[in-house]
Amino acid sequence: MESAEPNAPVNGPSHQFEIHSSVQVSREILREAYQASHDAYTKKLQKYAKCTEAQARKAVMSEHPGCKIEDIQLRNIRTNLVYMAIARDDEDKYLVIVDAGNGNILLDRRIPTHHERVFAGAPVPSRNE
Repeated sequence: MESAEPNAPVNGPSHQFEIHSSVQVSREILREAYQASHDAYTKKLQKYAKCTEAQARKAVMSEHPGCKIEDIQLRNIRTNLVYMAIARDDEDKYLVIVDAGNGNILLDRRIPTHHERVFAGAPVPSRNE
């Protein structure tokens, strides 16, 4: 099999190639398209959720009083419909997953800081310390 590029490596495909089409799209347009896709995805799934976003927020806040919810989205995890929320207080950040059917919290996990991930051998303090 001959290579399409005269200087392509013989021992395997090159993952570094330049493509230039006749049409370029700005990053802003790409962001808008992504957001439209995300909005359509959420709207399509919303009819299956028995728990509203407001109820999911309430569940997160009851578990983390004083935290601010940075983001909450209706998502699916392996066909399970859930709300994924990021809650933050002055010191910590949490990933909270709420069942979109009954509003129960399925997962509540502290997200390690960048520093903790870099120095992963160090023990992570619990919330009660």
